[in-house]
Amino acid sequence: MFQMNKALTKHIWPLNSDGPVTSASPERSTPKEKPQKRERNEGKKQKGGSSGSGSGFLVPLQLSDDLVKFIGTGESMLSRSDVVKRMWDYIKENKLQDPSDRRKIICDEKLKDLLQVESFNGFTVSKLLAPHFTKTK
Repeated sequence: MFQMNKALTKHIWPLNSDGPVTSASPERSTPKEKPQKRERNEGKKQKGGSSGSGSGFLVPLQLSDDLVKFIGTGESMLSRSDVVKRMWDYIKENKLQDPSDRRKIICDEKLKDLLQVESFNGFTVSKLLAPHFTKTK
């Protein structure tokens, strides 16, 4: 067994090497240079000269009257992420998570009026809130 390993070591080389290292070939040629990474904003279309920071979940959106009433702060424009955070704060504050499966949310009357469901999976909270947002420009 040991003799076989000794005999095979001449024919086995590391995966990152191009082949066996012999006295005729140099150890390794110069490593290939990786292409430079482009800056993040390069290649992205910019609308109206903005830096791209007003997109996705961070854009303030107009809230429906029902959602403004539910949040209770009088704010009529918030980002999706802020609304979802406040929704989860409300759920945890009022202990609406099912104790046997914390992913399931059991709606109280206030939440039922807003989302029009008895219960839902916590991952769908964004989907259920979608009708309460309108884009503004």
